[in-house]
Amino acid sequence: MSLPGNGTGSLADNVRNSISTLASHNDRGKCRTRDKDMSLEMAFPVPSINNGAMVPDDISGPPGRVLKPLTLLNLPPELQIMVLRHLEFADIERLRRTCKYLRALASPTTVRTIMGHDCLRSQLMGHCHACLLRDPFRARLLLGNEYDAGWPLNSMCIKCAMKSNDKRIRVGRKVMLGSRVEVWVCRWCGVPVTEGAAAGNEQFHRRCYQSYNLILVFFFLLGWLQFSLGIIASALAWRWWRFTPMVFGPTLASFILLWVVLVMLIFRGNKVRTYQYTWVLEFIILGLWGPPIYYLAHDIAAHPEMPVPKYTQAALAMFGLNALFRLVNVLGNTVLFFGYEITKTYRPGAPLWRKIVNPTFAFLIFWTYPQALERRRPVISDSTSQNSADTLSSDASPV
Repeated sequence: MSLPGNGTGSLADNVRNSISTLASHNDRGKCRTRDKDMSLEMAFPVPSINNGAMVPDDISGPPGRVLKPLTLLNLPPELQIMVLRHLEFADIERLRRTCKYLRALASPTTVRTIMGHDCLRSQLMGHCHACLLRDPFRARLLLGNEYDAGWPLNSMCIKCAMKSNDKRIRVGRKVMLGSRVEVWVCRWCGVPVTEGAAAGNEQFHRRCYQSYNLILVFFFLLGWLQFSLGIIASALAWRWWRFTPMVFGPTLASFILLWVVLVMLIFRGNKVRTYQYTWVLEFIILGLWGPPIYYLAHDIAAHPEMPVPKYTQAALAMFGLNALFRLVNVLGNTVLFFGYEITKTYRPGAPLWRKIVNPTFAFLIFWTYPQALERRRPVISDSTSQNSADTLSSDASPV
């Protein structure tokens, strides 16, 4: 027996009434939200989007009209001038190089008015005219010539100066920086020693001087190796072929010239160039090792059925190594004679063939005589060095 109002039918009616009540409340909430949104849209109209461009609803004109995107060129000239006020000189110069309109807008008169005469002069002297690098302290800029047409925008950064092969950057000379400080040019890498000079030699960077000392150790060990090979090869020739003129004579002459070359290397100074004499001696020694090598090779080829003695193999190897070492010495003295500078190896912007040839020449110098890096050169006065500098173009910047 069921209680009144608690039957199955009454329970279903209660649930249905509850759902209807919730739905009616939800509809009234949606209506209130929609009315609120409509009131907001009337107060703050939102522009519509047409093909990716924002177009106001109340725009007058034919339907489907698309506004141009807002760019710097579409702004009024007054706003463009205000934008220029917030730019550095390098940014203004780059902006001037984009089109004729901006070049005319940022005219020299306009830029001078915006920055002021003194500030503009300081900005020009603190920028590289080639890459527009800004250095307010001018420690990375080379001092420009006041008599050039491009003054005061005729300073050049060290990297651009090396890339353009500026005549002011030469090993053994001092170069004047934009900060009025004279510094040496590093004998290893060719970069002016603006900071981090070596304790033992102010013409090297600290890291470059360490590399140079390692090369000197390599040259010292290599020299003793060549000297030992010459003695061993001569001893083998005198022991087994003392009665063979084709072997004994050339090895004896090469042994004597070996000592002459050693004495020249020990007492060679840094002022006088003696590479041509060393080249002649090395070339003669190279030629003297030809007959012994030919004699042993011909003897082995004439008796192919006989085993080659071990002393013959050792002598042939020693003769060949001596000839190879002397050939490298001849090539190295040739490079030194023509005055190749090792700093070209580290010059930025070198072409591909230079990136292959320069390290090869540097290796030949390290093999033959690395002390050539310390060779003294004639001192050139500052006025001569300044006059010999490349004249900078006056069209670097019209500002």
